[in-house]
Amino acid sequence: MMMGKKLKKNERRKKKFIKSIDKLKNKINLKEKKLAKINIKIAGIEKKVAEKKAKKLAKKKTSESPASVNN
Repeated sequence: MMMGKKLKKNERRKKKFIKSIDKLKNKINLKEKKLAKINIKIAGIEKKVAEKKAKKLAKKKTSESPASVNN
């Protein structure tokens, strides 16, 4: 009899732990999804910045080249 009660108690405890672990896993998954979205946004911003720099450099080179030809 005592052994049966202990086993039931242990089973309940085990289920409780499994449930809390699952909750934590879900939280982690949600955080990872949020981070992925943020990383995509950051990548988009970095791309825009890089494109602006490239355009600026291209403008600079085109404005410098005729001047160097004249010298």
